[in-house]
Amino acid sequence: MFHFFITTMTVLIHAASPILKAYGLPAVFVLLFIESAGVVFAPGEATVVASGFLAANGLFSVWVVLPLAMLAATLGGYLAYGLGERYGHKALLRYGRYLGIKPPMVDKVHAFFCRFGAPVVLIGRFIVPLRQLQGYMAGASEMGFQAFAIWSAIGAVLWVAAWGGGAFLLARHIPA
Repeated sequence: MFHFFITTMTVLIHAASPILKAYGLPAVFVLLFIESAGVVFAPGEATVVASGFLAANGLFSVWVVLPLAMLAATLGGYLAYGLGERYGHKALLRYGRYLGIKPPMVDKVHAFFCRFGAPVVLIGRFIVPLRQLQGYMAGASEMGFQAFAIWSAIGAVLWVAAWGGGAFLLARHIPA
């Protein structure tokens, strides 16, 4: 199991390291912000893992890069929430039929977020593509912003700490 975990981290590091080495901390912020704002194909996990690994190898300060990553992930989620709150519910009802989304499905998601919003937002940080879409879903489902903001921030901190901190602590075991 440990070998699989290290192999996975190695792949993620090789995917994101060239970008982070070339563009530094701004790349960390932008990539994590846009991923949390809903760009499903942005390399969020790879960015966090590579950031932790590169911090362990002296390219970044761990005390700068991990809090920056936490901030970027949190703010990106807040943007997605705002867009979902502003446009999501109405847009799903109006245009969802073109994507196979029917009004009863929208109502079910709304009820689900009203009941289980906080744990979905917290745990959703660890699940692709829920991490990228949870802000839109929470906003469109009229989950209160205060609850979303708190649980999304906690989730972002835990997610970055787990992946980035894990890569930082395990860097000596990761072949680069």
